[in-house]
Parts: sequence; C-alpha cells; structure tokens
Amino acid sequence: METKLLIDGGGPQREPDRSLLRLIARAQRFSLMVMQSEGKTISDLAGESGVSPSYFTRILRLSFLAPEIVSAILSDRHPLELTAKRIALTSPLPNTWSEQKALFGTA
Repeated sequence: METKLLIDGGGPQREPDRSLLRLIARAQRFSLMVMQSEGKTISDLAGESGVSPSYFTRILRLSFLAPEIVSAILSDRHPLELTAKRIALTSPLPNTWSEQKALFGTA
C-alpha cells in the first residue's frame, strides 16, 4: 500500500517551450517594426529581418493572439499540443480571441 500526497501545482515541472517563446518574441518585434516603419512595405521590412515577406506576415499576425494565450505560453501553462509549428501554420488565425482560445485549447 502506498499513500501519495498531491499538492496543487506540485507536479513535474516541464521546461519552457523555447521555440514558442521565440515565436511570440519575433511576432512582437515584427509588429514594432511595422508600427515604426514610416511607410516601408512588408517586403522592405522582411528584407531587413532577413526573412521572406510570406514568413514575415505569417509571424506578424501572431502579434494579435489573445492575451490569455500569450500569458499561458509565457508562464508555460499552455497545452502540450500547442507547439510553435502548429501556431505558426494555423491559417487563417481566428479573428476573435474566444475563437483563438477554443482553437488552441486555452479556453
């Protein structure tokens, strides 16, 4: 017979998903570039970043993720199925935050 004491939040700690963190950081950086672009085209901004315009816009749209999703990623409390590849390739990204949270399992 064994007795096990489970403490809320005391489960095994997982490592933060660094690829998701980099993706969120890159999305915010691209958004800042657009805001400060002074009329530059997406192609120009993508060239400055060393990426294709298609990749730039695909990652830029992630700057519009629901705050709860970003918070879950930053605090490493997102579902394991929510990977950088999945989130980057989801197209189109739902317009409403509630639809985003339902799609990515953070609702």
